[in-house]
Amino acid sequence: MTNLPCIADAAIRAKVTEKSYDRGLEYHDWGMVERITQRGSQLFAEVQGSEWEAYRVGVTFLGSDFTASCTCPYDWGGYCKHVVATLLTVVDDSGSVPIDTKPPIADLLDGLDANGLRALVHRLVEAAPGLAEVVDEFCGGEST
Repeated sequence: MTNLPCIADAAIRAKVTEKSYDRGLEYHDWGMVERITQRGSQLFAEVQGSEWEAYRVGVTFLGSDFTASCTCPYDWGGYCKHVVATLLTVVDDSGSVPIDTKPPIADLLDGLDANGLRALVHRLVEAAPGLAEVVDEFCGGEST
């Protein structure tokens, strides 16, 4: 892992419930974090869920702090067990889950011209139709 701050256990615990931390620790210990990709100050991970569905976790480091998101339906305060498992796996740094390092998304986008960006947005909306609403909001589109 390169250029990521060391996140203290206390910083993780401060942003999760005790139950989420305990379950995340179990997920870490059970090897449920399957893949981690670093892009600059961001991490993206795939973590197996309790129903054996892989959830996607995103963590953005802000100095010694972080924000995170997960595709699981958790909504009971703080971050979920998948985020905890990801962070503990990174802190553990035992090499049990290799971290694939790739260029930051901003660097990749800088290499695209206007036509390339349009093509990318079209492809993203085809893959995830809900993103059309994000494009509408970003571009000031209105409903009719």
